[in-house]
Amino acid sequence: GGELHKMGEDKSEKLEFIPAQIKVIEHIRPKYACRHCDKSSIQTQIKQASMPAMPINKGIATSSLLSQLITSKYQYGLPLYRQEAMFKQYGIELSRQT
Repeated sequence: GGELHKMGEDKSEKLEFIPAQIKVIEHIRPKYACRHCDKSSIQTQIKQASMPAMPINKGIATSSLLSQLITSKYQYGLPLYRQEAMFKQYGIELSRQT
């Protein structure tokens, strides 16, 4: 029964799979107008920053999502209907028609 001291250690490593994440990225663009112009009945000009550039005009897919879809299809041969089913598990409804 004496005091214990550290005499070494054993180390082990494990691999853990962390599934992909789907995030909604919200862009908030404030609108600005001249209050003086409103009061003096001059035509009010509204100013607003433009939307960030997207790979598909008016689309919701970011470049990272499109990269994932293209890589899965052409590098790994994963058909679009299977990718559609995988995204459905995340609660994302994708259509192969769009």
